[in-house]
Amino acid sequence: MSEKSNYNLFEIEWFSEFLGAFTTSDVLHPTVAQIEAYRGKLPDYLLQFWMDHGWCSWSNGQYWLCDPALAKPVIDYVFMGDPDLDPEKMFAFGYTAFGEIDIWYGDATIRLNLLMDKVRVEPRYFNEEHQRFQTDKMMIGSSVAGRVSPAIAPWEDPNYNNMMPQALERLGRLQWGEIYGFVPALSMGGQNSVDNLQKVRMVEHLVFLASLEPPTLYDYIPPADGEGGFGTVIPGRKIGSQE
Repeated sequence: MSEKSNYNLFEIEWFSEFLGAFTTSDVLHPTVAQIEAYRGKLPDYLLQFWMDHGWCSWSNGQYWLCDPALAKPVIDYVFMGDPDLDPEKMFAFGYTAFGEIDIWYGDATIRLNLLMDKVRVEPRYFNEEHQRFQTDKMMIGSSVAGRVSPAIAPWEDPNYNNMMPQALERLGRLQWGEIYGFVPALSMGGQNSVDNLQKVRMVEHLVFLASLEPPTLYDYIPPADGEGGFGTVIPGRKIGSQE
């Protein structure tokens, strides 16, 4: 029998901990009508944060908790016609400085990383230790947890150096709707170097990347019974219409 953890993920006040540890800026306060438009579509836990603290960036623009409407054109373009993943049920709640988008999808979250040509669907999982499924609060909190800390790189150069400080020093802070993008794109032979980074408009740049090649849906394969490790992530089908 596995030893029980002393750290109960169900009891964490995720955003309170983030606010105590990391800086926020670029705050926009949505109206009550804007918040209520997402009632029943996004977790109440997230909507309460919007009401109390607004949409904002974290750690000098490394991560942005955003209005879902901002990334909707990207989601619609990427997932249009997909037989299994319905863009009308997707709501972006955040994005990184390098354009990876976090999406709420009811009983799952989706990570859309067009820079790496990847889509990951992470379903609500059952916690064996506590014999219950993840709560909405856990799903949102654990998605954001690895994004807001400046100690965790949103993107690395070929030598595994965090490119966020390099981009900030070279190009300065981002504004709402901007990301750091490689020009030319990595998929077109561009180099993974700060010298090739520019500030670009997120929607236009990500739609352009998606137009080059539809991203690939990756599946998680857990370790077999009796095996250690974290399992493997393997490529599956392309996203979008299968015709």
